[in-house]
Amino acid sequence: MNNYFRCCILIIFCALFFFHSLSHAADEVPANRVASIFIAEDFLNEQLKKYVKSDLVKSLQINLDPENGHIFLRGLIQVPVEELRAVNLDPSLGFFRFQASIKLSTTPMSHLILEFPLAETFFYPASSKNPEQDKVIIPVQMLSLALASARGYLAALSGDFSGFERRTKKLSALLHGLDHAIAHEKNPDLLEQLKDQRESTRLQLAAVPIERKQLEGVAKELSHIMGFTGEKELNLNEDLGAMKNALILKVKLSQLIPYLQGVELGGVRVRHNQKDGSGENYLAVDVNSTLANEAHPIPARAPPQREPMKIPPSLIIRLNQSLFQSSLIVEQEKKSMSSKIRDFKLELKDDGLHVTGKYHSFLFSIPFETVVDFLSTDVDVFEVRIRALQVGGIDFSFLEKTVLESMQRRLDEMLKGVCHFEYVGMVNDKSHALRVTVNSKTLLPMDEDLHLIKVDVLDSEFLMKIGRK
Repeated sequence: MNNYFRCCILIIFCALFFFHSLSHAADEVPANRVASIFIAEDFLNEQLKKYVKSDLVKSLQINLDPENGHIFLRGLIQVPVEELRAVNLDPSLGFFRFQASIKLSTTPMSHLILEFPLAETFFYPASSKNPEQDKVIIPVQMLSLALASARGYLAALSGDFSGFERRTKKLSALLHGLDHAIAHEKNPDLLEQLKDQRESTRLQLAAVPIERKQLEGVAKELSHIMGFTGEKELNLNEDLGAMKNALILKVKLSQLIPYLQGVELGGVRVRHNQKDGSGENYLAVDVNSTLANEAHPIPARAPPQREPMKIPPSLIIRLNQSLFQSSLIVEQEKKSMSSKIRDFKLELKDDGLHVTGKYHSFLFSIPFETVVDFLSTDVDVFEVRIRALQVGGIDFSFLEKTVLESMQRRLDEMLKGVCHFEYVGMVNDKSHALRVTVNSKTLLPMDEDLHLIKVDVLDSEFLMKIGRK
């Protein structure tokens, strides 16, 4: 049943390729959640088409169900004839439609559990007019064997190729035993069977280095997108280890968002964006901080009025305000800023970044307030612009450069190695705008064709919308 298991492993791997995140209830917002990455269903399917190529599996698609929070893999699979006979199905049927349902959960240590509910993992003939009646539920033994093979596959993707060495030793020992049996077998019929078995084993042994080389190539390509830590390294308890229809992994976020420091995987949700284009379903991957500072609370609010985008973004990166105000940045700012500026504060709101503070002059402290706008001016480019800084007839424009320098420090700290800065609109040594050019390859190592197309702000959140040019 080797071919069938390969089909199952391929389907499971497709799920792992994208569902590398953990499940939390929609109303649970951890205090240390500092970012969320929304990945469009259309983009997920683009990646499936790009990376998953098989003669056995066709039309593979991810379907997100935001109403029920379900995630499904569906497609067309060609089950080998010998496997059809093994489950008493007509060998002439050929292609079958299948569904793999994935239930996501997490451990307290942020390990990912992917459970495959048996009742929702099935296939039926592609020509069926009554799928519900004709569907075949995957037997638990078959799913367990496929998952066991998938664990070895994932270990190889993580750089552990010891499974190939064990398989080589096992097949070599089997081949040696067959040679010995053939040398002593006198029955012509049994001798012929042994020779056929030896030839099959020899072909399997010859295929091991070829398969290993192919998998090494896949692992190298995927290393730019994500990294896995297999079950062997997790030291999980017996209860988790006994889950036969599940895979347990630790996923390395550093491959996906290398510019965010001290973070771990936080959860996954299925959401629907009804506003942009004709609507799009998104897989929301939540990111938690492992540092001491807590995320800025996001207030309950009605969605602000925004001009919809004609084409929904492929990804949306939502960064919490806490990343703008790390203790390191605040302390550095106090040292570099004029002693006359006090109570300096930045707050992200629906209409922009609100800057407040007090300017101490002689015996008085004069409060000031302004709003900073983030305007997208080109692909991978946006500008930070300050509205008029004036209170009670007093011109505070001399503070503009201080505010822009503060924004540069915070963006550079939050998005390490991603941004290039340029001051524009200089008038009498006063900078009216800060131009930010984003290196999209550093921001999004997963796909070179993606670019920053728009920035936006919400209460306590900074949004970066990603799409094609």
